[in-house]
Amino acid sequence: MDIDRVRYFHIFAQAGSLVKAAELLNISQPALSKALKLLQDEVGTQLIEPDGRGLRLTPGGHHFKNITANLLAQWQNVAHQMTVTNQTAPVRFGSFEVFTTYFIEPLFEALGSEGLEVHSYGPGRLEEAIAKNHVDLGLTYVPIPNAGVEFLEVAKIKMGVFGLAKHTKKSFDELDFIVPLHPPEGTPSKAVGLDGWPDHLITRNIRFRVAMMSTAIELVKAGHGVAYLPIPIVNLHNKNVVSEKKLIEIPCAVPQKDRLQSVFLVKPKGTPETQAIRKIARSLRSLT
Repeated sequence: MDIDRVRYFHIFAQAGSLVKAAELLNISQPALSKALKLLQDEVGTQLIEPDGRGLRLTPGGHHFKNITANLLAQWQNVAHQMTVTNQTAPVRFGSFEVFTTYFIEPLFEALGSEGLEVHSYGPGRLEEAIAKNHVDLGLTYVPIPNAGVEFLEVAKIKMGVFGLAKHTKKSFDELDFIVPLHPPEGTPSKAVGLDGWPDHLITRNIRFRVAMMSTAIELVKAGHGVAYLPIPIVNLHNKNVVSEKKLIEIPCAVPQKDRLQSVFLVKPKGTPETQAIRKIARSLRSLT
């Protein structure tokens, strides 16, 4: 059975008109009519019948359409599947949206030649996605234990309070903080919030709560408050904004020793260290 004739038949069935189908296929109406007649001869069943001045599917035509739809879709997907099979599978990378937003350039430089899929997950969901093989690798500074993953410490990043120039003139008690909406659950670390602030030790004025830390950066950039952010991420942000929108570090109430956050690569338990892991680790260390 000629697969092109089956395709022509489905285009006609969807268009509902010989004229429209011929236009969509970019062939003449006589050529389309001939192809459909030859298909009927091959099938041995009348598929199309007159309907006033047009044509319509017969009951046999509807049945043929239903039983060949999946076969046609599979056939048309063969070329794509062969292309995918012959390509190197991309690295599926997951992290917090603040990392996937601002770390994307160094990440692409590290892995772009291997192919890359970037996924955004919060703490807990990241580990779950890796354990279920939805993601190959993850990056976190709020590790949530999961039996299916392992954590590799690859760098330490320093955190800081950031705002605009006007915020440098305020005392700590006068600062309005923009913080994560939902603290992560299940973390054994001293950091309670997604931004790593030790809320159990130092109380801060909270003005806004946001679902994404990239949103917090935008609010800070607009002058609506300050945020506790990874210094390497702020440096990446400041590279791409005009001088008046650059974020400035403000004296912080958190002691220096408590402002260092370990950064972990997350991988499925039992898997060896790969070239991709080594490339991401080198890229991270270059920023700290």
